[in-house]
Amino acid sequence: MVVRELASTKLNGLNVKLFEYDINDEQSLSELKDYLIGKIRKSKVHDIGNYDLNFYGSKNLNPRFIQKFNEQVAKINVPQKHKLPQFDVRRSRVTEWMAQLLLEKEYNCKFHEEADKRMNIEPIDINKHTPGIDVPGIRIVNNQITFVICEVKASEEKKIPCSSVPLLQKDIQKSIDNNEERVTREILQYMHGIRNIKMRDEELEKIVGFLAKLIVGTKTELSKSIMFFPVLIRNNIDILQNKDPRDYKNFVVKGIDNKNIENIIFAFGYSIQEFSNEIYTEAICNE
Repeated sequence: MVVRELASTKLNGLNVKLFEYDINDEQSLSELKDYLIGKIRKSKVHDIGNYDLNFYGSKNLNPRFIQKFNEQVAKINVPQKHKLPQFDVRRSRVTEWMAQLLLEKEYNCKFHEEADKRMNIEPIDINKHTPGIDVPGIRIVNNQITFVICEVKASEEKKIPCSSVPLLQKDIQKSIDNNEERVTREILQYMHGIRNIKMRDEELEKIVGFLAKLIVGTKTELSKSIMFFPVLIRNNIDILQNKDPRDYKNFVVKGIDNKNIENIIFAFGYSIQEFSNEIYTEAICNE
């Protein structure tokens, strides 16, 4: 998959990087789609095996009834579209996974599917936005573990900076301040998720130990042990052509060292809403 770093600069003392997925490269676009479709299909709510009637001890069921049941389950679990893009859960999930993939490839981040709230959503929450931090995860560099907090906004506005920036800044600042135990609760949620990993290894034990220490540590220790990634996914030709980082020109946060935050603009030259719907349509074949 082709990811290009187009620019790297500083604004307000913070690192800003501009990346592009090369969607004109057919193989690259295909790999991106496969990644996103795989996330949806592996999600608990879309895995028809989780609704196997044999689990309940049902016997001698008519194959036609089973087929009809499975078809109805799949239909029930289709997330609704929303006429307002910012409220569309399909768009939110797809763009958050896109940001996650970028962090995996460019920043050596790891996101355990067992702890992925989107992949473990329940049927009654299919049309709800995932609560808490958008993309929590783990980063290991030179045997040093940090907790990853990534907040994601997507915009197709022509205006630079776009109107999503103040909301992104607010979300990041809430996490820096650990308002209402926002971060510590997310860490507990992540720990609860990775306990379901079947294969135990030395790395996983270190991660659990690291997260446990964050829970009992001080606010300063917590902020020093987190890497913050605000991510803007932008469908704006001017940003791409001019390598323009000005979405972050007024972005300011307080309470952390500048080395613990990296602002990212992810240029994507395709309608974000259309792309998200296409991914879901191909993944669950509902339209």
